Amino acid sequence: MRNVTALLILLSFLFWNAPLCIGQQAISLFTIINKGKINISKQVDIYATSKNESIQEIIHQPLQNWKLNSNSNTINLKISDSIYWFKFKFVNNNIANKYYLKITNKGINHLDLYALMHDSIKHLGITGDYHPFDQRPYNSNHFIYPLEIKQGDSAVFYLHCDKKNENLNTALIIYTEVALKKAENKTSVYMGVIIGILLLAFIINLFLVFIFRDKLTLWYSIYILAVINMILSFEGYDFEFIYPNHPFYASVSRFISSLSTLALMIHVMKLFVKQKQDNSKFHRAAIAIKWFNLLMIPLTLIIYFRYPLLTLKRWHFYSFIAIQITGILIVLFSTLEKIIQKYKPAIFYLIATVMLLFTGVMSSLVETGVVNHSIDNINPLQWCFVAEIILISIGILYRYQLLRKENQQLFDQLSMEKINNLKEIVETQKIEQKRIAEDLHDLLGGQLAALKLKIASLSGAQKEQAEHLIDDISENTRNIAHNMNLVELNENMLSNIFANHLFQLSKDHPTQFSFSQTGNAYNFNKETELHLYLVLTEIIHNILKHAKAKEALVQFFFKEDNFEIIIEDNGIGFSANDKPGMGIKNIKKRIQKLNGHINIDSSPGNTTIIINIPVQHEA
Repeated sequence: MRNVTALLILLSFLFWNAPLCIGQQAISLFTIINKGKINISKQVDIYATSKNESIQEIIHQPLQNWKLNSNSNTINLKISDSIYWFKFKFVNNNIANKYYLKITNKGINHLDLYALMHDSIKHLGITGDYHPFDQRPYNSNHFIYPLEIKQGDSAVFYLHCDKKNENLNTALIIYTEVALKKAENKTSVYMGVIIGILLLAFIINLFLVFIFRDKLTLWYSIYILAVINMILSFEGYDFEFIYPNHPFYASVSRFISSLSTLALMIHVMKLFVKQKQDNSKFHRAAIAIKWFNLLMIPLTLIIYFRYPLLTLKRWHFYSFIAIQITGILIVLFSTLEKIIQKYKPAIFYLIATVMLLFTGVMSSLVETGVVNHSIDNINPLQWCFVAEIILISIGILYRYQLLRKENQQLFDQLSMEKINNLKEIVETQKIEQKRIAEDLHDLLGGQLAALKLKIASLSGAQKEQAEHLIDDISENTRNIAHNMNLVELNENMLSNIFANHLFQLSKDHPTQFSFSQTGNAYNFNKETELHLYLVLTEIIHNILKHAKAKEALVQFFFKEDNFEIIIEDNGIGFSANDKPGMGIKNIKKRIQKLNGHINIDSSPGNTTIIINIPVQHEA
């Protein structure tokens, strides 16, 4: 008897709901009450059309035109020119009257929901990326529709979905009000944690910019901001808070943020691993992919603004996916190459890149419809970006630690070289001082002694004055011979010595000296360096003593075949007919010893001296 009664109740229920159950499964909400939400994608009938049809036409479509999506928990329709209608039945056997339909894909162009209840049609609102944010039936960065059905009542819902020429992969989930609030709060916490970690990483790297004055930390800080912008863009927060009344930007912001982020990722990678043309096979490929990403940004704007409904969007979408995966692969291969070259910090970048590549490929497979999956909450790719930011930040600190150790080792090595060079210089100074002292004593000293004997034949005041003058000259000669410090050449190169020397002269004299260097400085042998030093000091001395110049410029040109010095001042100049003094004669002799030549061009207000010395490199 009990079995017969149960059968009659079941038949009565089916008969009562038969008009709405034909061709589809009715959704019972017992599961919703127990779990708070239910994925109804398997219970959805799908109708595809190439034209815009009214809701009345859709309701009266024959059952054979509808196809049940019973194979998956997602609705995966890939890329096509069709407009889709989704139909599902809702039977409320619970006390609650208010539920919410959530469409998990955040990038659908147009959504329009209708409810058929008691033979009457009710329009529940329009939303989508092509419509202003304030028009949404529920204030959320997701597409959500409130559904109101009284207990014991039922309705058939028709969802108009337009995502032409883009991949359509989504799920339809019904929430209770409590479950939806809980899910939104959970998402807000997740997003708060993610954005908080990224902002903290940004602040730390910005702090490192001021400490190390390094381009890497500056560009990495910009990259972190780009990642934050991309995450907010994919979640729809930029549309909600920045440009709610400009839906066009919502349809392209995800592409633009991804393209700019990948371009910055490649640029940061090149700085991080010190990738250059002479040390990497992937240098040119990395540059090409970086600039192709940047070129895709204006192309995206043109395609979506001028040709939004054409199949050109398909080409753009597949190109976008391909360039994203290719870019991450280039980063992966570049870091692998650096690890093979035994550059240890590249390990951090490699680990981060492998994670991004895996989740990026999976996301691309979902986006292209190869994999049936619809993300309801936080995208795993976002957590991978967080992990990448943390790993690379640690890698940057580790990189600086290695650089510090290398610099310390280099400093110790240079210190030993400085000591050895200083010993060589001191020994050279002693030899040169001895030679000059001997020359002064043997040549000039002897000549002065002979001159003094001849003067002895004179008489009176003239004799006394001449003898005093000879004595003064002799004393000065001895002082020069004994106290001469030929050069201040020590651990520094010639260019460094003169840069510092001219800077000091500018502080102590009215003439303001400037110094510039072109080309990579190289070492000369000790004798050449000594002659050049003496020539330059003599010219600088003449400028200070005779030129009365306000400004003077000393330029070093380190060329492959010769070393060129150009010295200019705006002093009073001198005539070519003037008899050259000892200083100019000594300068020319020293340059001749170096097989070089000198050219002097002087006029009031401009004197230019050009010296060319053939190069003899010394390791």
